[in-house]
Amino acid sequence: MRPERAVTLQDIADRLGVSRSTASFAITGRGRVSEEMRRRVHEVAEELGYRPNTVARHLKGSRTGMLALRLPPDSTTMSYYMEATFGIVEEANRAGMTVIMLPTEQSADRADQLTADAVILLDPDLNDPVVHTLLAGRLPVITGEPVPAGLPEPRAWVTSEHAPAVRELMDHLLERGVRRPAMLFPELTGYWALTVREAFETWCAEHDIRPRITQVEHPAPPEVIHAAVAELLTGDDEDPVDAIVSVSDGTVLSVVTSAQQLGRRVGADLLVAALVDTEVLSLTRPSITAIDLHAREFGRRCVRAAIAVLDEDGDSAPISEVVPITVHFRASTRGDV
Repeated sequence: MRPERAVTLQDIADRLGVSRSTASFAITGRGRVSEEMRRRVHEVAEELGYRPNTVARHLKGSRTGMLALRLPPDSTTMSYYMEATFGIVEEANRAGMTVIMLPTEQSADRADQLTADAVILLDPDLNDPVVHTLLAGRLPVITGEPVPAGLPEPRAWVTSEHAPAVRELMDHLLERGVRRPAMLFPELTGYWALTVREAFETWCAEHDIRPRITQVEHPAPPEVIHAAVAELLTGDDEDPVDAIVSVSDGTVLSVVTSAQQLGRRVGADLLVAALVDTEVLSLTRPSITAIDLHAREFGRRCVRAAIAVLDEDGDSAPISEVVPITVHFRASTRGDV
């Protein structure tokens, strides 16, 4: 019996009534294709059982078919990076590529000895020597968030409009009567961390509010968070804070617990929010206001940017892409506890 013919890009294009190049761009992440068209192409590809001819593609371009992924040190227990990694692996699988994880504690002198087509760096930090090595190395680098000033420019980067989201959150707190907000800031020096801190400080200056920023180690154990919260709520300050903005999702849970232990009612006499959202924050009591960075979609976009870089001339301009983010207002700031 004759074997069934393999599904081709032309089959997908014919089903949707589009050109073969449109179907190819949607599958590989190249070209100007709308998100809606990209979604429809992937749905039809899955329905028809399309499998890209990765062997031919890799031979044609002398490629390995592998993407190297490096997460920041001390990030593997944070849900944001897990979600972003799932998105990276899912999108790479759709493109017929394999993702290899680099050790977060890898030495800088071995970082450039990789068998891969490109490297994806999430949240590159100015003080991370491996980031310096990879950006100056032979492989194209795609970063999740731009690099801080002082680092070589990557071939592509994916980011979000963080400052407007921070302003939206702070405007909400102002409407709720907050006049003495504080930020719990981790010891991070990447673009995202520095951007949200600057947005907080700028907003405070515009509203004639003293920016209270308490810096804590990263990652910070619960006892360190408790001490920081206690200082903010019960210290010698004659003007104690009425809201705490936690930069990380893991820290905010300890902030809520500590505030409750100190006799404060979160969502009533103390408002609490996080700059990174997770599903857990919508299920806590009270649920916690947070900024949804859409981590899984962010990871997918990083892979699409990597594929676009690999399919373009090495002398072309760097690629950048913006992923929309969302502020979810919940009981911890709405006051409906």
